[in-house]
Amino acid sequence: MKIRIEDNSVRYRLRRSEVDTLAEKGSLWASTNFPEGQFTYGLQALKGLTDLQAVYEVGKISIRIPEQWVKTWPASSQIGFETQLKWNGATLHLLIEKDFVCLDRDIASQTDQYPNPKT
Repeated sequence: MKIRIEDNSVRYRLRRSEVDTLAEKGSLWASTNFPEGQFTYGLQALKGLTDLQAVYEVGKISIRIPEQWVKTWPASSQIGFETQLKWNGATLHLLIEKDFVCLDRDIASQTDQYPNPKT
């Protein structure tokens, strides 16, 4: 799972096996270790949600996804999920998407990615 953070935007990209794991287990986590501590990021599928939610705790970002979206996602042609969270005049853009094969890299090394629709 890859994460990209830029200003008020958080984007996750998931390989095929990660989309499957999220659908089967209901969560997916990754972490990066720093000398001062660990940074953790992940996704949680929850019942009762109608849109994406974001939770930040010290050293941890969690994006919550409606469970019904996650269960059908692996077999669907839907690329991902996106929303804009607004509060107190601020906006946080959230995007979760399937990871496609990069056309400018060796395709043989990208066996767990989704086929690029541009091919």
